[in-house]
Amino acid sequence: MVVARLVGRLGPQHLLGLARRTAGNREFLITPSERLTGRQLFARVDALAAGLQLLGAGKGERVAALLPPCTEAAYALFLPWVLGTAEVWLDPDLPEEALCHALAESDTRFVLTTRDCQGRDLAATVARLRPHLPGLRFVLAKSSGRQENAAYSIESLIASGTSLWRARVSPKEEGRIAYVSAAGGLPKGIVHTRGAYWRLFCREVAGQLDPALFRCLLLPFPLHSYAGWLGLMAALVAGGKVVLMDGFDAGEALGLVQREQVTLIAGTPPMLGALVDTARQGRYDLASLQLAASFGPCPPELVRAVRRHLRCPVTSLYAREECGLISWTDPHGPAERAAAAGRLAPGVEVRIVDGQRRPLPGGRHGEVAVRSPQMMAGYHNAPEATAAALDREGWFYTGDTGQIDDSGALALLP
Repeated sequence: MVVARLVGRLGPQHLLGLARRTAGNREFLITPSERLTGRQLFARVDALAAGLQLLGAGKGERVAALLPPCTEAAYALFLPWVLGTAEVWLDPDLPEEALCHALAESDTRFVLTTRDCQGRDLAATVARLRPHLPGLRFVLAKSSGRQENAAYSIESLIASGTSLWRARVSPKEEGRIAYVSAAGGLPKGIVHTRGAYWRLFCREVAGQLDPALFRCLLLPFPLHSYAGWLGLMAALVAGGKVVLMDGFDAGEALGLVQREQVTLIAGTPPMLGALVDTARQGRYDLASLQLAASFGPCPPELVRAVRRHLRCPVTSLYAREECGLISWTDPHGPAERAAAAGRLAPGVEVRIVDGQRRPLPGGRHGEVAVRSPQMMAGYHNAPEATAAALDREGWFYTGDTGQIDDSGALALLP
């Protein structure tokens, strides 16, 4: 695909503009409720951006997405490159106190949300929080026939027919603040510049994206997560399509593999284990599968089971929201290798440090420190937390334990 060949040569805004012009009538996004071509998706993104502009959303404004995996969540991914806004990604599973904290701390002006997320009315939740959020201007809900707590529906903005003025954006500008669930406290906002979050698709990485693998990607992750964003953008660059799941179910996932002829399926090791258990029943045709991607080290016995029952190889990806993709394993290597973290992604540096953060020699185990072109700028309004995790030389201290083996690959340890 021409877009993949130009990654690293064109800036992201120009590249996305090219993707919009070349999208055509090929299916790009499939959800439980609709199927969109690339042309339809980008037309709706532009229409929604124009409607938000009419409401006053301008460059630098923060627009939050509080959404499950759905078409509206996909729109939100592309809005900042059209409007010049900053995206605020909110985990729909955040409890109300954490959600209120994230919206207030990020000074969010607009929220895109829904009334139906696993039985929760998220628009009503935000409406209850509005007295504590004086800066919040509009709650824009996916239509469900009940709009009493939202000034506008997302659909009405898309249908408004307003003209769009495209903003010019800089890769140095703040582009994303992500709030994900945190155990034992309020979530921290992970801040990335536009350039840092886009750099996953440098020429070296794009050159390793086999378009055949991304012909059809089944993605069970929400798009607010790093894994969700990575999957959607990789499919866009490689010229493939994405099937979204609103909640993971192994039987439903394998049914989608059969119906949609999925070529790549992504999941955590427990998800892959559930897929294997269901596939043992032999009720599904999984011949289209070419690769399973595990977000996290995959035990050797699970790798063997995936190869046997899903009939495809496995690659394990090691990534963090703060610094992006760190490493991956060779899908055709020994099963034991998938339990490690594998070779480093292009441009990524890793070192192993002791308790005083002093580098350790090869073969010694300690804390994994990462320096990456995709590194966060810091935690939003949290200088002490930022300083504790990210030093002045750009090293991020993950808290994970690992070692560098004799081949130079990273191995994570329990």
